[in-house]
Amino acid sequence: HASHHALLALMSSVRRASSTARKQTHTLTRTFVCALTLRLVLIVWGTYQDTHFAVKYTDIDYVVYTDAARHVTQHRSPYARATYRYTPLLAIALTPNVFVHEAFGKVVFSALDVLVGAFIAKLCIARGFSEKMSKYAAWAWLFNPFTCTISTRGSCEAITGALMLATVTALSNGRTAAAALAYGTMVHFRLYPIIHAIAFVCFLNGDYPRNRKLFLGDLKMTKALSWVTVENVKFGVVSALTFVSLFWISYALYGMEFINEALLYHVKRADHRHNFSHWFYGIYLDAHRDAFAAGSAIETVHRVAASMLPMLFVVSFLGVTYAQDLSFALFIQTLAFVAFNKVCTAQYFVWWFTLLPLVLPSLMQSTKRGSLVISLVFWLIAQLHWLAWAYALEFQGAEVFRSLWFASLAFFAANIWLVVTFLRAHTLTPFFARGRIVKMKSF
Repeated sequence: HASHHALLALMSSVRRASSTARKQTHTLTRTFVCALTLRLVLIVWGTYQDTHFAVKYTDIDYVVYTDAARHVTQHRSPYARATYRYTPLLAIALTPNVFVHEAFGKVVFSALDVLVGAFIAKLCIARGFSEKMSKYAAWAWLFNPFTCTISTRGSCEAITGALMLATVTALSNGRTAAAALAYGTMVHFRLYPIIHAIAFVCFLNGDYPRNRKLFLGDLKMTKALSWVTVENVKFGVVSALTFVSLFWISYALYGMEFINEALLYHVKRADHRHNFSHWFYGIYLDAHRDAFAAGSAIETVHRVAASMLPMLFVVSFLGVTYAQDLSFALFIQTLAFVAFNKVCTAQYFVWWFTLLPLVLPSLMQSTKRGSLVISLVFWLIAQLHWLAWAYALEFQGAEVFRSLWFASLAFFAANIWLVVTFLRAHTLTPFFARGRIVKMKSF
């Protein structure tokens, strides 16, 4: 009799769990349909605005992609289009812009945008957050006015975001090879995610599922190499092979044009045109005069400070320190990279916006969330302050270079304050412990 009651209770529990799962799936599906519909409406509106208004909705980069795709359909190099600085595979993938409809790429980017939201919800649920918190985290991406317009205006950043979260999702399921495949592809499309390599290597430690040290023994050398595991070697080899394979395909198609435009340009890029980075003014002055005596100590300090070394040090330190809490490590690395980079445009913010929803549920439970809100407001004000001076320079022709530089310094300070506030508000929680996902407490 007791066993009969226990069986009935178990069956009732299973039915309730199944009903809850169906409701969760239905709610999330409805959310994704609404998000995709919103983006399709914006694409239609963008077509109308481009036709009837002087200010175009479509991003100039999308025009560049389409022109490059047109060159490909004419059996010419996509790099015949000035300012095309991307992998030729993007231009090849967007040839339906020419054959089918010019909005084809926008639809694809919007679909990938919604896929990012699906990855966010899945990762939040895997970490143990409630359906409500997971839904809100997905909403923070799917219905963010900034991210909605970025993809529907034709920016390809959704490719990077989808590949980034595909990498994290695969790792959360213990699928190292699939994660490495996505990561290698992502670095081919955008070089900047190479900064995360150290975080991924450190993440794939002894707590990762079915992982083990590659070198065993008590010798000093084996102890020094204790961080080398089967899984981080697999991740490194597969991601490197993926990157190299895509590199050789692109090189075989377009030779040194590809290397110069899609790779070396981004490594050597020194943009003296005004952008959010405070480095623009120094680069602008250096381009027009010799700022310092050649070989002087001041020049040396200036060159080191203006190089990638400070950024690489900060980003590497954050990657090693927070690697076990992978979502936060990737987020804070990206935020610091954008803050310190010598070139920073509004689209760069999408890189860390993609990862922000993954850490929002835990940050919302922090006792320091008030200071986090204040720092975000200050960041937004500093950005608007910069935009006001940029408008005066760009559209009114005012001589405000120095004022714009001071605004850039204020924005840099706002970014640093944001990084520090996130670090203080966050509680380090490993993603895995003894091969199992650590569930976060949720309210």
